[in-house]
Amino acid sequence: MIKYEKVMTLGKSRIQMKCKLEKRLISTTFHLKPITQQDIMKVAATMLEAYEGTVDQQEDTLQEAILEVNKIIKDGYGPFIAEASYWIEMNNEAAAVICINLWDKKPLITEIYTGKKFLHQGMASTLITKSMNTLKLMGYDELILNVTTENSDALHLYKKLGFVQG
Repeated sequence: MIKYEKVMTLGKSRIQMKCKLEKRLISTTFHLKPITQQDIMKVAATMLEAYEGTVDQQEDTLQEAILEVNKIIKDGYGPFIAEASYWIEMNNEAAAVICINLWDKKPLITEIYTGKKFLHQGMASTLITKSMNTLKLMGYDELILNVTTENSDALHLYKKLGFVQG
């Protein structure tokens, strides 16, 4: 039986979702790259731009976004799973990013975002599917995430990919 969990973060209502991992077919022309220390500036700039003006905005400056990305990849939210974290580069910038950390012994999507001018091209789906396949190969059985209940586009995507509340 899957438990329903609702949490409040910074005054926002969030729900936890989970998905059983199984090998999925992936076909893409996007260039997925691992996240390295050299990519922090591009990844952070896209984080700032992607969340600006949304319910999920937490950082107000590029410096704050850089600090947040560094915290993620330096195990600030549990061990960073670099092998399952990627970004898509387009026009010499980060178009979309996924970060995976280990939280309570389970892989957690710590961040998933797409730059506004790259929305609705399937990048987030591609990143999540690639991360799911990698995590399955690494021996994990489940992937979890937390999503703001007001983020209807994200909720729709996660449900389409097989995530359920729990």
